[in-house]
Amino acid sequence: MPAINCGSGASSARLERHLAVMGGPAVPQREAESAAVLMQELIARDHTRAKNSRGARVSLFAPLRRLRRSLFGNHG
Repeated sequence: MPAINCGSGASSARLERHLAVMGGPAVPQREAESAAVLMQELIARDHTRAKNSRGARVSLFAPLRRLRRSLFGNHG
């Protein structure tokens, strides 16, 4: 994130700290790629299951769990 010039002194430093917290930690490239692949799996449509909406909903749970583990770690 580029630096933002907003006033000087304490107010500028406080704004930078808030923006740094909102940005969150950097995600390693390997994990970002894994998350992108999982998101593609989630949004891909399986036309054979399209008629059975219950099966389509249930099939999303496992990829969502994997995505959550890859993004936030396996913290139970």
